[in-house]
Amino acid sequence: MERVVQLVADYQWWIYGVLGLVLIFFLRRAMMARRESARSTFKLEQEQAQSRYNRSVVISAVILLVVIAAFVVSNPLLSTPQETPEPTPTVTTGPLVKATLTPTPPPPTITPTPKPSPTPLKRPTSLTPTPVVVATSTPEVRLPNCPNPNARITSLGINQIVTGNVAIHGTASIDNFWYYKIEVGPGQNPNNWAVVGELRYTPVVRGQLETFNSGAYPAGTYTLRLVVVDQTGNYPEPCQVTVIVQH
Repeated sequence: MERVVQLVADYQWWIYGVLGLVLIFFLRRAMMARRESARSTFKLEQEQAQSRYNRSVVISAVILLVVIAAFVVSNPLLSTPQETPEPTPTVTTGPLVKATLTPTPPPPTITPTPKPSPTPLKRPTSLTPTPVVVATSTPEVRLPNCPNPNARITSLGINQIVTGNVAIHGTASIDNFWYYKIEVGPGQNPNNWAVVGELRYTPVVRGQLETFNSGAYPAGTYTLRLVVVDQTGNYPEPCQVTVIVQH
């Protein structure tokens, strides 16, 4: 425990610097989330922004408590000088005893050990044939026909079978970009949509847009769509693709 306290005292200014940067980051994120909550027009977007604000405030409070704890732990070590113990003289009493030297015996004679004769290797009597792997062709994936090249899904094909976590790739980068989201609904023409993951406020060009956890949905047909929103709240026609979830 003392070594841990001493280590905190030695590197306390580095710890303050790193925690200060992390604290500034989460305070800035909390302010951005508060602004986004005030500007959002949809209730779901407001709830997600409020959730990010609450997480950022809690993390900032925890970082502040860690800074205070590091200061309290390291400060007593800085104010209390360490005392170096004085050497204690050793007093020898009684008559001196004359040491008797014992002659060192000569080193033993090392007898070399003969090396064993190598055993000849036996040739294999039979050879096992190596199986031949025949490559199977992967069926071609037919991409959805999305009219806007700046709001397009490129990694999932129409009626593609998906299992587990599936990465969704594409492009979400329209003029006056604000955010984009991936939504999912049951069937080929859903009436209800749910956001996959969260709202994304950074444009993406030919990269990963989101991860779809198909294991959280019952087996069946689902429709995924990409919605890219600009600063005015408008968005072009969403890019939709129908997939089949199997377990």
